[in-house]
Amino acid sequence: MILAEYIARDRSVPWELFRHHGRQDWVSDRDVMVANLGRTMKIGPQPHYMCWWKIASIARMDQWEEYFRTAEGRHYAATSPVPRALDFYQAGLYDEIIGEGRVPDGLHLVEFFAADDVGADAVRDYFSRRSPAGGRLVYVLKRLGLMAPDPGGIALWTFPSYVAAEGFLRAPAPAGQVRVTAAGLYRNFGDDIP
Repeated sequence: MILAEYIARDRSVPWELFRHHGRQDWVSDRDVMVANLGRTMKIGPQPHYMCWWKIASIARMDQWEEYFRTAEGRHYAATSPVPRALDFYQAGLYDEIIGEGRVPDGLHLVEFFAADDVGADAVRDYFSRRSPAGGRLVYVLKRLGLMAPDPGGIALWTFPSYVAAEGFLRAPAPAGQVRVTAAGLYRNFGDDIP
């Protein structure tokens, strides 16, 4: 399961502080940051920034709430500069249809798609059939119920460059039960050009 945080830059926070704290300070042996992405060259819709955390199951949400009610959790919330430097305006829970491990370096095409009434196997088949020359499909996420923003699904493709991605960017997404509604270009946080 993936918890995706949607992040905006608070313009009252100096750029250098946003860049420093945007790498995040949460450390846990049970949570793995698999993606920390920034929209690059302003190409694409919101979110401007996303951070994805691999969690074992939805039980982790109960554990986090329990932790943040402890003295240690309240201390972390009161002293960590991260929630003051970043605007965590929304989050979502997703099932991984395709993907594991950390998102590699490169140029990432993130497609946002609608497929609430489509099963995981059909979503997997749809994206697996699209093989970009020079790129690769890294992740496909589908929201848990309605627990993430519309349109509900995210596919992440990685390319070495804009030139390598161009053919795929020009090709229309095939018709089918899955409907790609928007796309943006991202890089790993800190490598993005705002």
